[in-house]
Amino acid sequence: MGMTQATKQKLVFEIEHLSYPYIMELQNFVQYLKFKQSTKPIQSSNRYRLAPEQDPILSAIGIVDVTPFSNTIDDILYGAV
Repeated sequence: MGMTQATKQKLVFEIEHLSYPYIMELQNFVQYLKFKQSTKPIQSSNRYRLAPEQDPILSAIGIVDVTPFSNTIDDILYGAV
């Protein structure tokens, strides 16, 4: 899908008139769109799957060695039984 020079110029013009916080939000959104574009749909579903080496959740597993929050949440919320 091509984009005309006029469309690019209009987009650049609009971006140049955004305040800094919105520029940062736009940058995050563009990164999201690039991620969404790079994922491949699962054959029988609308869901997207990352390659294991690109999955941020899988890379974070095992980083921390602490007691899980869920082990003590009931005692914290309701008191020890």
